[in-house]
Amino acid sequence: QNVSEPSEIQKKMTASGLNPKRIQEGTSLTNYAKLLHTQKLEKYGQKNILSSHLKDNEQQARQVFMDQVAIVKFAFRKDVLGLSEFNIDRISKKINEWPLQASYFYLKAAGHAELLAQHGLSTEELAQGQAMVEAVATARNQRMMRKGEAEEATRMRDQSIKELKAWMHDFRAIARVALRDSPQLMESLGMVVKARV
Repeated sequence: QNVSEPSEIQKKMTASGLNPKRIQEGTSLTNYAKLLHTQKLEKYGQKNILSSHLKDNEQQARQVFMDQVAIVKFAFRKDVLGLSEFNIDRISKKINEWPLQASYFYLKAAGHAELLAQHGLSTEELAQGQAMVEAVATARNQRMMRKGEAEEATRMRDQSIKELKAWMHDFRAIARVALRDSPQLMESLGMVVKARV
């Protein structure tokens, strides 16, 4: 900014090859890097909010599912073959696995609605449990999408900073030549100048 304003600095820098067009390139690179950094922070913020909601919703959905599994196990306690149909011997704790088991469980439970109702598990409760599990799966997919977007935003931000650093390298080299006899002007550009003894 100090170079872009008409001044002795601008005259000396222009004479050394850093004309107003090249200064504008640096300004554009800086503004773009700031924009990408803001976008990166927003994407990670969105991902973190989704992660927090997902954790809460997953705990609730899993608890409902496990309670319903317990009822099914009780209802089929004398029918080992019928119980094996539900595939609930082992319930995974992994977020990417147990919702699939739950979806299969609800599919099978729908075929035994009358028996399960006799044990206090209504069709409405099964539907509610299934909806909660589906909401968890949807939220997980959204979180994964936001995570990918955040990582892409980080990559783009890092690339823009790399381009800005390359521009700043050239800028400093030109400034050191153009302003070598004016250390105060170099300092006004944010460049540290060692005092001569």
